[in-house]
Amino acid sequence: MNITKTQEKLLQASMDLMLSKGYPATTVDEICEKAGVSKGSFYHAFASKEELGLVLLEWYHQGGREKIFDGPFNKLKDPRQKMLAFVDHVDKSSKELWGGGCLLANLGLELAETNPKIRTRIAKLFKKLEGRLETIFEPAASGNGNENQTTAKDLAQQFLVMLEGSIVLARVHKDWKIVSRGFQNFKNHLEALSG
Repeated sequence: MNITKTQEKLLQASMDLMLSKGYPATTVDEICEKAGVSKGSFYHAFASKEELGLVLLEWYHQGGREKIFDGPFNKLKDPRQKMLAFVDHVDKSSKELWGGGCLLANLGLELAETNPKIRTRIAKLFKKLEGRLETIFEPAASGNGNENQTTAKDLAQQFLVMLEGSIVLARVHKDWKIVSRGFQNFKNHLEALSG
């Protein structure tokens, strides 16, 4: 993804504003003021606020994906140990990544019914995350063929539900330990499944 310096300033400013006050309440004027660029520069960089939102989602996803999936757990050879170390890694990185909220979840909630382009992009980004997570959680998937089987896809979705729900609760209660407990409970679940 090729981003100019001006675009990066605008993306950072919009992320900060949209996480704190939401997409609909954030104006182009506020984004320009926070980024320290003119409105003309904004429209030279992005055709519209919606285009900025779509690029912002990709930019945010790329940065987060690198921090989540490029950790020390990758050096481990044993898939089960790697899976458990991955959960620890994301737990340790969680406050830095989502202390102000998760842009995918926030915009998804705000715009799911009103902006089909952004909703579709968010759905695709979550699907990409699920695919990466499925590979990691494969050691805990039960392959015994019974109807109560837990698939890697199930675990990937459970992880995202735990993560996003924990972030909301932690922010509402002003207690980040809720997120850490969510990770620990999920890790315990994986250990029980893969034991």
